Amino acid sequence: YEICEVTGVQTCALPISAIVIALLVAVAVAAPVNIPMNRMTNEQAQQYRSARVAAGFDSRPWAQGQGGATQANEPLTNTQNTEYYGVIEIGTPAQNFSVIFDTGSSNLWVPSVDCTDVGCQGKNQYNSVLSSTYQADGQSIHISYGTGSMTGILDIDTVCVAGICAEDCTFAEAQTLANFFAGSPFDGILGLAYQSIAADNVVTWFDDAVEQNGMDSVFAFYLNNGGAGSVLTLGGYDSSYYTGSISYHTLYLDLGNYYMITFNGMAAGTRSIGLNCGSSNCRAIVDSGTSFLMGPNRDVSTLLTDLNVKSDCSNYNSLVDVVITIGSNTYNIPKEIYVLKSSGLFGQNCQVAIQGMGGSEWIFGDTFMRAWYSVFDHEEKRVGFARSEERRVGKECRSRWS
Repeated sequence: YEICEVTGVQTCALPISAIVIALLVAVAVAAPVNIPMNRMTNEQAQQYRSARVAAGFDSRPWAQGQGGATQANEPLTNTQNTEYYGVIEIGTPAQNFSVIFDTGSSNLWVPSVDCTDVGCQGKNQYNSVLSSTYQADGQSIHISYGTGSMTGILDIDTVCVAGICAEDCTFAEAQTLANFFAGSPFDGILGLAYQSIAADNVVTWFDDAVEQNGMDSVFAFYLNNGGAGSVLTLGGYDSSYYTGSISYHTLYLDLGNYYMITFNGMAAGTRSIGLNCGSSNCRAIVDSGTSFLMGPNRDVSTLLTDLNVKSDCSNYNSLVDVVITIGSNTYNIPKEIYVLKSSGLFGQNCQVAIQGMGGSEWIFGDTFMRAWYSVFDHEEKRVGFARSEERRVGKECRSRWS
C-alpha cells in the first residue's frame, strides 16, 4: 500500500496500482481520480475503434435517439472498478486520445507534442501540424490540481466522440503536465460540467456538439460493476441499461456549474449515521471523475464504523447496504459495489470504496454511479437515477438487484 494525499487535506491507504489524485480547478472543488498504472497506446486505440465498428457502434456517424435527435453510445474501459475512460478523436485526419469523461470539470485537454515532461511521456500527444482543420487560438491556459498542474495553449479543431463531431471546438493543448500524471491509463480529460466553471471560460465540447448536431442536451452513464460493458450515452439515455423509471432531482439552487444536488439522509442498513449538515440538507456533486463515494471526514468515519467491513473479508456475506435518501427516494448501494475485493498472498482483501475528505460537501462518484444509472439533463439542470442493469459480455444479462 502507498499513502497518498487527497485534495491536500487528508491521507488515504490505497493499493499501489491505484493512486488517487485530486482534480482541483481554480474555481472548482476537488474531484479525486484513480490512476491505475497502465495506459492505452495509440495502436490499442485504433483496435478499439475497429472493435466499435464491428460491434455496430459506428456503423453510421450517429444514431437517431428519442424524437429523432442525434444520439450515440461511447463504450468505456473499466479498470478495477475505479476508473472509466473512452476514446475521442481530434483533428483531420483523426488523432486518437483516451480521456476521462468528467462531470466534475468543464475543460477538454490532451497532451501536446511539444510536452517533454515526465507526465506526458508515453501518452498520445496532439500535433497540430498534422491536422488540416487546426486553427490557432494561442491563448494560454493554466489549470491547477491538488497534486500538480497543467499549462498550455488553446487550440481550435474538430473533436469527435462516438461519431458526434464538434467543428471549431476550443480545447487545451497541455505543454507542461505534472509528474503525477506519469503512467496514467488516459491521455487527457473531457469535462462535461457547465461552462461557468471552465478555465478561461472556454465553451465546452458538449455545448458545441449539442448546437451543431441537433442533439438533446442530455447524456447518461452506465458504469458496469466489473469487466466490460460500460457506456456513455450522448444526446439522451439508453433504457436497456436500467430497470424501472428514472427519478429526477433538480440541481442545488439551479446554479448551473456542478451537477450538485441535495440529499437528506444516509444509513448503514437501517442505522442512520446522523449527517452533520447543519439546518439544511446535505449537498453532493454527482461526479463521474471521482472513483469513490466521498464525504466529510466525520460523517464518513461514522459510516465506515457502522459498516464494519473487515479487511480480510471475513464478514463480507453479512454486510448491509449503504442507503442514501434524496427527497422521498432511497438509493441502495450493495456490498457488491461499495466493497472492492481482491486476492493476494495472504488471501482475500476487502477495501471500501468510500473515503473521507475535508469540507462539508459529498461526492457521489463511481461507487454511487455503478449502482445507479445516471442521467445528466444539462439544459433542465437536473440529474436522474434509475437502477442499473448488470450486464456481462457474452453472458445472459440479469439485474444485479434480483
